[in-house]
Amino acid sequence: MGEKIIGRKIELPKEEHAQITLKVADLVTTVNQIMNPGGPVFDWFAGYEDAQAAIEVRDGILEIGNEKILMSCDVDGQHIYNLKVVGYDGRDGGVYCEGEDTDVLVENAYITLEGAGRGVGGPDTGISARNKATVTVKNAVINGYGKSRFCTTAETGSELYVYDSVLWSHGQPWGDGFEPITEPMATPPAALLIEGNCRTHCTMTNSRSYFYDSKIICDGWGALSTEGAEGYVYLEANDCDVIVTKRGYGAYADPDCHDYFNRCNFDVADMSLILAGKSDAHFNECVCVNGTYFALIHNVNGLPEEVGELEVTNSEIRTGKEAILCRSENVRMHFIGTSLISDCGVILRSEENDDLARTIPSDHPFGIHAVFEEMKLEGDFIHEDPAREMFLDFRKVHMTGAVKGANLCMDVRSFWYADKDSDVTFTGDVSVNQIDAPAGVTIRAKAQTEGEYDLFSGGKLIITGQL
Repeated sequence: MGEKIIGRKIELPKEEHAQITLKVADLVTTVNQIMNPGGPVFDWFAGYEDAQAAIEVRDGILEIGNEKILMSCDVDGQHIYNLKVVGYDGRDGGVYCEGEDTDVLVENAYITLEGAGRGVGGPDTGISARNKATVTVKNAVINGYGKSRFCTTAETGSELYVYDSVLWSHGQPWGDGFEPITEPMATPPAALLIEGNCRTHCTMTNSRSYFYDSKIICDGWGALSTEGAEGYVYLEANDCDVIVTKRGYGAYADPDCHDYFNRCNFDVADMSLILAGKSDAHFNECVCVNGTYFALIHNVNGLPEEVGELEVTNSEIRTGKEAILCRSENVRMHFIGTSLISDCGVILRSEENDDLARTIPSDHPFGIHAVFEEMKLEGDFIHEDPAREMFLDFRKVHMTGAVKGANLCMDVRSFWYADKDSDVTFTGDVSVNQIDAPAGVTIRAKAQTEGEYDLFSGGKLIITGQL
């Protein structure tokens, strides 16, 4: 096995499990202060007070709402089928449901809504579940045209189930010369590195949403979004196509939100996922094609000790930029049996977040912990966040690329070929025979041992022993 390198023995900072519950009212105030300092408070959850859906179900009682936009439908109790709705005003909605006695099935629905919406959720949504309602949607086509024009929402303790449907939010026309909308939450915060003015779906405030065999599409901002969890939000998609055509993300996980994606295809103009604060996201057997990153990870308005979690299993990922960009965030990530291809040649990069709403780190942050298991990796790992450390753990991994500024642990089944100059701190024990580099490349390392080694392909390994 060659000469053994005795790596750094580390004691990891403790993860903070204390929970902070951010109420929607607090979230509204915070966002207004950041996006419109000194200006009027705009409640972007309020919606139109005079909004009206074509059909409204409250506490199990179904009533026809806006007859002008209801083209046709059949009703049997709380079963709504053969529904056709066409609305041209931002106050128009398709089906609005609220109350714990409300358990609605919407089947064979065709809903087209135009006009600018206001806020998130409520009667001006394509199909909305609110206040502990349960809504099941089967074989629906929902088209939304206009800013803040949501196809579906679930909020305040509700459950939404969507099967075999197509949801598509087009937003307000935008592109070259488009003037950004200045109302809070009418366009995404600049720190998200995207554009647009509409999200297709949003789950918030202790609600759950499930999607099966469906297409969720947006032109710009986000396809599957979360917001204001107030302690807990659950979002799941199975065997779905998640598509972003112009700019935006496939899915978002806010603090206290839990995202699960099984056998889904993500084809997105920017990133498949944005992970924020103490949240988690899981991808299983997914194919993700991304214009920029696979995952943008950051922390806003949270506790400095919070740790996000990302788990990816048996998936295929391709990105135009870095596969993962981590901006001033503590995170635990685990990739297993996954193909990670970055067109720019960087697997993971960390950097300091320039977001005005960023969380200020603690004195001893948890850091970035990335486990890669049973994979072949080609690309660099670059750590440029001065406030925390990056820890890489390779398990049965063959890696080609540079490691710059990170801690590295490798099991006996792993191998690292450094094709560029690198600087690394070894943690755990590793054999010199597990490391190689071509002529002209130098690996400068820190470990408990010291030494200089000529590597098999002509490169050098220099260990200073300074820890």
